[in-house]
Amino acid sequence: MRILAVLVRYQTALEESRTFRGLKSALASDPDLAGSYKVMIWDNTPEPIAAPQLPPGFLYRRSNANLGPSGAYNQALGYARAQGHEWMLLLDQDMEVRADFLHALLRHRRQVESQGQIAAIVPTIRVGKVVVSPRRQRFNRLTPYAQGETNILPGEAMAINSGSLVRVSAVEQIGGFSRDFWLDYADMDLFHRFHLHGMRVWRATDTELQHEMSIMDYDRLMSPWRYRNFSRAESAFNDLYKGPLENAAQTVRVFLRAIRQRRKHKNPEFSRIAWEQMIYRLTTPRKERLLEWRAGSERR
Repeated sequence: MRILAVLVRYQTALEESRTFRGLKSALASDPDLAGSYKVMIWDNTPEPIAAPQLPPGFLYRRSNANLGPSGAYNQALGYARAQGHEWMLLLDQDMEVRADFLHALLRHRRQVESQGQIAAIVPTIRVGKVVVSPRRQRFNRLTPYAQGETNILPGEAMAINSGSLVRVSAVEQIGGFSRDFWLDYADMDLFHRFHLHGMRVWRATDTELQHEMSIMDYDRLMSPWRYRNFSRAESAFNDLYKGPLENAAQTVRVFLRAIRQRRKHKNPEFSRIAWEQMIYRLTTPRKERLLEWRAGSERR
C-alpha cells in the first residue's frame, strides 16, 4: 500500500511551493516512487484553487476554515484509514523534497514494518547548519542526538512534524493529532504522546532536509501574532505535561528570553509578548491557565 504524503498549503500558489515542485518532479521522473506514494494537498487557504491542475497520483482537499496543520493531518488521517494507507508522510509547503529522500523513507519503512512499537521515522532536519530535529527531551530543554545515533532513538525523542513518516495506527492509538495544539507545538505534543504510550522513534540518519522555521528567524519570518500564539502554546504544553520544577524553570526562561529579545531583535513587540507571558505565568494559577487555553481552543 502506498504512503500517503500530506502537503498542507496556506496562502501560497502551488507552483511557488518548494514541496509541491519537489514531489511533482520526483514522482514524474521515477515510476517506483509514483507507485509508492500518493499525495494529498490539504488547502487551509480561505480561497480555494479553482479547478487545480494536478499530476497523476495527486489529490486536492480543503476546508472552509483554517484548521492548522493538526486539523489538516486529522482530515488526512481519516482518509488514510478509509483507503488502507498504513503510513503518512507529513509535509509543509516549504521543504526541499528530493527523490533520494523519498527512497530513503521507503527503505527505512521496510526495516521497521514489523516493529509495531515504532510510531515514526524521522530524518535529520537542519536550519542552516543547526540540527533542529530529532532532539532528546531533557529537563526543560531539548538536546541534539549524537551525529551517528541511528535506529531506535533512546530516551524521549522529539521531532518536527514536517518530514516525519508516521504510522497511521500509532497516531490513531494516541487519539489523533491535537485539536488544542492546532498550529504551534503540534509536533511536540504528538511526539510526547507517542512517548507516553511507550512508542518509539526511528532515526533515518542517511537522509537530511533543509528547512526554514520562523522561530529561528524573528526578523524575517516571525510575526507578532505568530509569536504570541507560539508563546501561549509553549506555556500550555508545559502546564499540561510538566511538573512544578520544570514550570518554574520555564517561567525563568521566558524572563531571560524577554531581555534577550529586546537586545537582539528589531521589533520590540517580541520582547513585550515575552514579558506578558512571564507576568501571566506569575499571576495566574496553572489550573486557570489551562482552562483559559482550552476555552480559547473551543472558540477557535
